[in-house]
Amino acid sequence: MEEKLIDRIKRQAGAIAAVFDSIGFVWLWLAISLGLLGLVLLINPAKLGAYLWFMSKVAGAASLGYGFDLAFFRGSDPRYLDGIEKTMSQTRRATLIAASIIGAGLIG
Repeated sequence: MEEKLIDRIKRQAGAIAAVFDSIGFVWLWLAISLGLLGLVLLINPAKLGAYLWFMSKVAGAASLGYGFDLAFFRGSDPRYLDGIEKTMSQTRRATLIAASIIGAGLIG
């Protein structure tokens, strides 16, 4: 029996999702970011410096937020927790990283 188009699309989407589950979705965002950078460079090459400055600021702030979480909450790494403790630890870590990125974005 011939496979329907929707079933083929679902199967291919599942395969793509499996690949990203194994390598992580951060690489997808990196690929999207680099693709958009290429588009911006085609339109206005002078924006490269501003883009690199912004990305270095965001990456540095995210690293600081993660470092703050590791330093201030030594024994509560989400990898080693279960249940509600793991959920709260992940939320705390995400909040610290987001606050660091927002703070760096406001600095100019």
